[in-house]
Amino acid sequence: MRQFLGWALLAVLLGVPVAAQTPADTLELSLERALAIATGSNPGYRQAVNSAGLNPVEWRTTWFSEVLPQAQVTLFQTQYTGNLTRRATDNFGNPIERPVTDWTYFSQTNQSLSLTWSIQGASVAHALDRQRYANLDRTLAEDGARVSLGVSVRRAFWDVLEQRDLLRAEEALLQGRELDLEVARRLFGLAMRTRVDVLNAELAVEQQALGLRQQRAARAQALLALRTELGDEDLPPLRLTETPVPVFDPSSLSAEVLVARALNVNPGIRRAEVAMRSAEVDRAASRRAWWPEFFLNYRLGRTAQTPEAEALFDVSFDEDLDQRFGVGLSIPMFTDYFGNRQEQHRASVAVQNRREEARAAELQTRQEVRAALLELENQHESLRLAERSAEIAAEALRLAREEYRLGSRSFEDLRSAFDAEAGTRRQVIQARHAFVDARLSLEDAVGAPVGPASGPSGG
Repeated sequence: MRQFLGWALLAVLLGVPVAAQTPADTLELSLERALAIATGSNPGYRQAVNSAGLNPVEWRTTWFSEVLPQAQVTLFQTQYTGNLTRRATDNFGNPIERPVTDWTYFSQTNQSLSLTWSIQGASVAHALDRQRYANLDRTLAEDGARVSLGVSVRRAFWDVLEQRDLLRAEEALLQGRELDLEVARRLFGLAMRTRVDVLNAELAVEQQALGLRQQRAARAQALLALRTELGDEDLPPLRLTETPVPVFDPSSLSAEVLVARALNVNPGIRRAEVAMRSAEVDRAASRRAWWPEFFLNYRLGRTAQTPEAEALFDVSFDEDLDQRFGVGLSIPMFTDYFGNRQEQHRASVAVQNRREEARAAELQTRQEVRAALLELENQHESLRLAERSAEIAAEALRLAREEYRLGSRSFEDLRSAFDAEAGTRRQVIQARHAFVDARLSLEDAVGAPVGPASGPSGG
C-alpha cells in the first residue's frame, strides 16, 4: 500500500494521470459472472428449475401408485358401538317385532395390511410413458428458460456497454465543442470573427451538455434493466468490465445448417414434439376400456371383538391372524359405451391438434431462423457502411476545423461538419451493438450459440 501511494504521489508531481480505482463496494461484473448470478437468482429461471425438481418425486409416485401394488396399513383402530334394534325377521324372512329391545354393546380393535393390484391392457406402460413425457417437458422447459435467460442477460449486459460507449462518445463530443468554443473566442479576440460565432459555439456546448446528461440517464436505466435480469436485489453498485464487442463476418453461416440445428435443439420445437407424444399416449390409454381388467388383493389382519368394552384398546394379539386373498376379472367393455367412444374421439382430435402445433412450431422456427440470419447479415453490412461514413466524416471535420481557423469557412459550416461527424460516431456504436442484438436474436431462434466463440453463451 505504501509503495502504491509513493508511485501515485510521483505520478501527480510529474503530471501523469493515475488510473481510477474502483470503490470497495462496487462489483466488477463480467459477462460470465452476470450469467452465473442470473442463473442463481433470476425468478423466472428459478421457477423452471423448481418445477423440474418435481421429476424424481413424481416418477417415484407413479411407480408406487400405478405400477406396484397399492398398500394400505391400519396401525390401530378401536371403537365402541351400541345398537338398538326393534325389528327382527322370522325363519321365513318376514319382519316381526323383537321380543327384547335392549341396547347391545360391543367393542373391537383391529390392525391390518392390505395389498391391491390391478391392470387393464397396457395401463402400466401408459402410466410410465405419460410420466416420462411430463418429466421431459419440464426438463425442456428448464432448458428453454436457461437459453432465454442467457439471451436476456447478454442483451441487457451489451445494452449497458452500448450506453456506456455512447456516453464516452458524448463526453468526447463535449470536449470537441469546448475546443471549438475556445477557437471561436480566440479568433474573436483577434477580430477575425464576430460575437455571433462565439454565441453559437456556446450554444453548441450547452446543447452537447444536455445530450450528455440525457445519455447518463439512458445508461442508468440500462443498468437498472440489467439488475432486474440478474434478479438479486442485494447486489452492490455495478461496474462492467471492458469487453470487446463480438463482431464477426456472418457470410460463413448457412441458413440450412442453422435451421437443421434448430429443429434438433430448439426447446420450443422439442416441447411441441413431447406434447404430441404425450397426446398419443393418452389416445392409446383411452382405448383400454375395451380390455378386461385383472385385479388381485391380499389382506392380513387381526381383529379383537367382544361384548361391552373388553376389546377396546386391546393390543394383546391373542387372536389368530385373518388372511384373505382374492383374484378377479372384470370386462367393462360395454360399460358407458358411448362415453368411452367420445373419449377416444377426443383423444384422437387432441393428437391431431398437437401434431399441427408441432408442425406450426417447426414452420415458425424455420421462418425466425432465416429472418434472424438475414437481419444479422444486414446489420454487418450496416456496420461496415457506418464505419466508412465515420472515417469520411472525421476527415471532413478535420479539414473544416483547419479552414475555420484560416477564415475560409464559417462557423455554421463547421457546426454542420461537427454534427455530421458526431452522428456517424454514434451510428458506429449503435451499429456494433445492433449486430450483437441480431446475433442474440438468431441464437434465441436456433436455441444454441451461433458464430465464433466470444464468451459465455448462456445456452
